[in-house]
Amino acid sequence: MSGLVDPLAAPFRYDGSTGTAFVLIHGFTGNPAHFRPLGRELHDLGHTVNAPLLPGHGTDAAALAGVTGDQWLGSTLDAVREVGDHHRIHLVGLSMGGLLSILAARRQTVSSLTTIDAPISFRRWRIHLAFLARHFVEEVHWPEEEAPPMDDEMRPYWIHVPGFPTSAAAELARVSYRARFAARRLHIPSLVIQSKVDETVRPRSGRLLAAALGDRCRLLWLEDSMHNALFDSERDAVRDAILELAT
Repeated sequence: MSGLVDPLAAPFRYDGSTGTAFVLIHGFTGNPAHFRPLGRELHDLGHTVNAPLLPGHGTDAAALAGVTGDQWLGSTLDAVREVGDHHRIHLVGLSMGGLLSILAARRQTVSSLTTIDAPISFRRWRIHLAFLARHFVEEVHWPEEEAPPMDDEMRPYWIHVPGFPTSAAAELARVSYRARFAARRLHIPSLVIQSKVDETVRPRSGRLLAAALGDRCRLLWLEDSMHNALFDSERDAVRDAILELAT
């Protein structure tokens, strides 16, 4: 795909033979590169893996201008439909991808749902004011972000955009509100993974989301991981928990 910030940011699909598919949804300003290591591990076990690139992502911050939450959800639903011939479909979403996975699970039949550091309560409280701020502030830049500790083999996948249009932040907040209410209407096996030292999402997000998802939901706390737990020291625990839910 042309215009990508890095070739690894492209969407990917690995076809397996078990009849089980995992749909992996990246987060706000993220891209499928974040899921490539986990995707390979799932595929090594024989499963199909489908990781779409959400609209406006994978290039630069300007590409997010004018993109809506409905477009992100549409891309998520398309990714689920693409593996609709599988016997079991598991949705796994990082950050905003977790919110989109909740909304998609309300519209498509899936076997399970996993969210990883999904933002119900943001540390940057101004995100909640983005509906108003978009009329006065065109773009927001993230503070200088330090990459989490990671093995050298993981470093090529640490690809992110350092800013975003305020209008896109307003859409993110809207998706968060919608997902919290949609979670109350879901009755499928679910896993909420929440980092206690998450620098982006307030840890109470995990507790609130797990309560909304109800009795069929398990809450897994990560003690030392940053927001993108797919890169951090507890990533093996994340993988194992996802696989346990899927069996």
